[in-house]
Amino acid sequence: MKRHLVKSIAAAVVATATMAATPAKAEEVYFIRGFMNVFSAGMDQMAAQLRARGVNAKSYSNGAWSGLASSIIKRAKEGKVSYPIVIAGHSVGGQEAPQFANALAKAGIPVALVIGVDPGFAPPPTFNSGSPRVINYWIKGSARGNPYRASGGFSGSITNINIRDFGSTVDHVGIDKDPKVQNRIIANVMAVVGG
Repeated sequence: MKRHLVKSIAAAVVATATMAATPAKAEEVYFIRGFMNVFSAGMDQMAAQLRARGVNAKSYSNGAWSGLASSIIKRAKEGKVSYPIVIAGHSVGGQEAPQFANALAKAGIPVALVIGVDPGFAPPPTFNSGSPRVINYWIKGSARGNPYRASGGFSGSITNINIRDFGSTVDHVGIDKDPKVQNRIIANVMAVVGG
C-alpha cells in the first residue's frame, strides 16, 4: 500500500512537471478596453474572433496594462512568455498602449505590433521604443481621437490611418465595433501571428 502511494505521488509529480514544461500558445494578444469598460465591446468581439481562429487573445479593462506588463516581465525571466506579443487599445486603452509597449521594451521584451483604435481624450504618450510596427485607426478631426507619435529612441514605423479614408462613418464610441475597422485589425494581427 505504502509503495503504491509513493508511486502515485511520483507519477503526479512527473505529470505536473510535464504540464508546467508544456509551451504556451505561440502568441499573446492583448486588447485593452476604453473608459469605464462599457464602450469598447468591439475589443471583446475581436478577441473572441481571434480565439475562434486559434489565437491566444484576451481583452482587459483599461488600467490593467501595468499589471499585465509586470506579469509578462516576470514570466519572461522564467522563460514562460509566448511570442509574438501584440497590444491593441481603444480610447483610454489606446492611450495606455504606448506605455504598455514601452515598459516591455525597456525590460527587453519585444512587442511585434501595437494597434491603436482612436486613442482618446488626450494625446497618448509617445513611443520611445516599444514596437517595430505601430498602426493607429483614428478619426482625424474628431474631438476625442489622437494620432500616435514617436520620440527619441523609437526606430519603428507609425502609421496613423484616418478611417474616413476607407469609408467608415462611425464615431469614437462605434469605431471598435465597425466591421470595416475590425476586419483590418484582425488582418493586421493575423499577419503577425501567422494565419
